[in-house]
Amino acid sequence: MNARALLMGSILLVASSQGWAADPPDDIRDLKLRDWHPRSMMVTKTSTVERPKFPVVDVHNHLGGGKGRLTPEVVKQYLAEMDAAGVRTVVNLDGGWGDRLSETLAALDNAHPGRFLTFALVNFDGIDDADWSQREAERLDASFKAGAKGLKFHKTLGLGYRYKDGRLVPVDDPKLDPIWETCAKHKRPVVIHTADPAAFFTPLDGYNERWHELNSNPGWLFFGEKFPKRQDLLDQLHRVIAKHPATTFINTHFGNNAEDLAAVAENLDKYPNMYVDIDARISELGRQPYTARKFFLKYQDRILFGTDTPPNRDAYRIYYRFLETDDEYFDCSASHHLQGFWNIYGIFLPDAVLEKVYRTNAERILSGLTPQSPALKELRVRRTDDFELTGDGSAPAWRRAEWEPLMARGTGSRTDETRVKVLYSNKGLYVLMDAADRKVTAAFTEDFRDLWTEDVFEVFLWPDERDPVYFEYEISPLGRELPILVPNLGGKFLGWRPWHDDETRRTRRATSTRGGERKSGATITGWKAEVFIPYALLIPLRNIAPEPGMRWRANFYRVDYDDGKTSQWDWARVGPSFHEFAKFGTLVFE
Repeated sequence: MNARALLMGSILLVASSQGWAADPPDDIRDLKLRDWHPRSMMVTKTSTVERPKFPVVDVHNHLGGGKGRLTPEVVKQYLAEMDAAGVRTVVNLDGGWGDRLSETLAALDNAHPGRFLTFALVNFDGIDDADWSQREAERLDASFKAGAKGLKFHKTLGLGYRYKDGRLVPVDDPKLDPIWETCAKHKRPVVIHTADPAAFFTPLDGYNERWHELNSNPGWLFFGEKFPKRQDLLDQLHRVIAKHPATTFINTHFGNNAEDLAAVAENLDKYPNMYVDIDARISELGRQPYTARKFFLKYQDRILFGTDTPPNRDAYRIYYRFLETDDEYFDCSASHHLQGFWNIYGIFLPDAVLEKVYRTNAERILSGLTPQSPALKELRVRRTDDFELTGDGSAPAWRRAEWEPLMARGTGSRTDETRVKVLYSNKGLYVLMDAADRKVTAAFTEDFRDLWTEDVFEVFLWPDERDPVYFEYEISPLGRELPILVPNLGGKFLGWRPWHDDETRRTRRATSTRGGERKSGATITGWKAEVFIPYALLIPLRNIAPEPGMRWRANFYRVDYDDGKTSQWDWARVGPSFHEFAKFGTLVFE
């Protein structure tokens, strides 16, 4: 048996049972390429990232437009998928203009503020008319005033729209200049799709790496004399970006050139008003993980998250797996559709880069998107060996940590100094609180009581933002404690006590007072609390134990009840409730 026969025999064994268009050929050497569906024999790590580490803004999506499409039931389904996948906001690029735009804004942006941002479109009908540019600029101006958050151009510009004489309308046609300037005037970004993958501009032959996809969709092939060259289209786009520096351009599909990251980098360096999104291109990025990761690290302020796929939790989770994990050789077709005949690798981005890609870059350039946490506090936490607690903070290890102040909440609160230090070891987290005080207003002599009704110091730890579940620890001046897990679902506080308290899950704590005795009602000048919270107690929370570079959301509070008057302090400022976890600060582990 020759080598080819051996190869084709192997193909038969691994071909997917559902891949056969008809009965298998009598001779496997006659297997058609469209019927070849190999199964990978690789055994690699598989991660499921159900929710992203940070809330997501999807800047590239097609939800449809008009009230006929966007019924309450359809919008409800979109929101359900977004909530399940941790998606805060989706940009809908199908707004259109006129009545369709008004109906789309009513169904999405106005009905669900902050969850959807709708973009307008330009009407190319009558492109030959002398007044087309002025007419469309005025129409776009009205669209922005009506509430459209940006403008979308499809790849039809450059590939489809034609003048009456048959000439294609180029991307850099001067007739479009008033359109670009209208976007600059209103500070609305342009999401623009120019050209398509490189394989779509090459012959559909035995050398085309996307033969499967193009064979099934022949209308996607742009090879031949009736189509412009791909590079010519990209050059047209870049001339527009250079000519209109006050206009922000979001170049879809990773700069419309995900196969050549060096060229994308060169253009980002040239044009500060250019951004790229990742929609429908993790198949390209994931097969060059080393180069892609370096690119993300270098251009972390210029990359936006997008999917080009109507909200679907499973599709989003493929994107999260690519961005957050180091998984190898996995199928990403569920993120969009089969693109190319290869698998991809994760690029395990650092949290600081992930947050920019997921949301903060979008918050910076999208109209109508208010930054969710414009000034989240951060505290850098240093590593330590484990040590004994004394209650007064005298352990030498505390010299490695800096004091972090808590601020008084409200005009009625006292302003007595309150501050914390934090360290972490291989086994758990150490927290030291020091507070000026005048009286020990605490009487509980047992643990697991309602300590928040007396003088108390509180630690809130939220190790993984994918889950609305965090840990709360309270300690009184008398050393009484209350550890609880808090699922906070839909704003409802649902705390419960971790009941399995063996030695590995038990906290260590100690308190002390100065200027007086450590007893109920005593006059004092201040008190301290030292706490060790073992990681074992925080299970089933994820993202544990912390490693250098990891980030946990957290907050610290103090409540005091001297002389019947309530005073409160917090580290990261929250509203009326201490349980507003979206406003927590961040611990950054060194």
